[in-house]
Amino acid sequence: MAINLLLFTSSISYAQIRTVILDRENVKCTYSLVNGRISGNYISYYGNGVKKSEGVLANGYRSGKWIVWDSTGRKRMERVYKNPFEFKRVFPPIPNEGPIALLAENAYKLTYNADGIIEYAYMKSEDAIWRHKYWRYLEPVNNDILFKDNRFLNIIFELIRSGNVTAFDIIDDRFTTPLKKDSVISVSNHDNIELVGLKLREESIFDMGRLLFEHRILGLCPVVKIDGKEKDLFWVYYPDIRKYFGKEYVADPTIPKIKTLDDLFIFRHFSSLIIKTTFDNPYDHYLKNYPGMTATGLKKEQELAELTIIEAENDMWIFQTK
Repeated sequence: MAINLLLFTSSISYAQIRTVILDRENVKCTYSLVNGRISGNYISYYGNGVKKSEGVLANGYRSGKWIVWDSTGRKRMERVYKNPFEFKRVFPPIPNEGPIALLAENAYKLTYNADGIIEYAYMKSEDAIWRHKYWRYLEPVNNDILFKDNRFLNIIFELIRSGNVTAFDIIDDRFTTPLKKDSVISVSNHDNIELVGLKLREESIFDMGRLLFEHRILGLCPVVKIDGKEKDLFWVYYPDIRKYFGKEYVADPTIPKIKTLDDLFIFRHFSSLIIKTTFDNPYDHYLKNYPGMTATGLKKEQELAELTIIEAENDMWIFQTK
């Protein structure tokens, strides 16, 4: 999975414009990295120089106008996104009447339920034609809301202490080996504990029913430092804690659409690095354990993993509109 990496610094001090050539796919991608997040203009090109896609990303999700072309330059899809989950299809034009028109429309509407969380779109299992799991790592840098004053850790400890959430053994990111509550509480009472990282397990899915990629978080694992020693604490199953995160309010005028901790995770307002993926990984290795991996190679592999998700959706649009 070798890639060639060229780095440019934009005139905007907080943004980096990066250009990456995906050698394996013969595709070149140019995108913006803002505060550790893929946000801003995104363009990709085929090996023959023809533009493949162009649009704007917000924390890795599509925003505003997006166009995808095939390798001959023929436009295959144009959309305008209201949010990551709602869009208007501009091209191909939608028929004016009949069942085809109904099927072509995006029926999902972003809605908050009584728990203050966004309802997921209904997805048939047979429509999930591309799905892979990803493990990510979040650090305190560019993630102040989660890490400042141990906020995330204190919330999780309180949910476990109250019996509302179950902690699972760190060896079990499938959430089948629960820990005894008392053992977790004893750790939470430690005088010198600091949240230094957060592992996240999610599934990225292309929903054929909506012709849309979506990321659904499955679990979170706090990484702490206790008396100078770093350790993974436990996993919590994210669907179980969403309704509680929907009541944990976030006050940040720079992100008006994000009002709660659940919004933060759903809209992916966090900086992270992919540490493992099931995509093209038959031996279930962490990226750092790939044969011959170096520190430089790891950074390139993590970048390739992010861009592969974006380009996979572009490819799905082209494939489904032939």
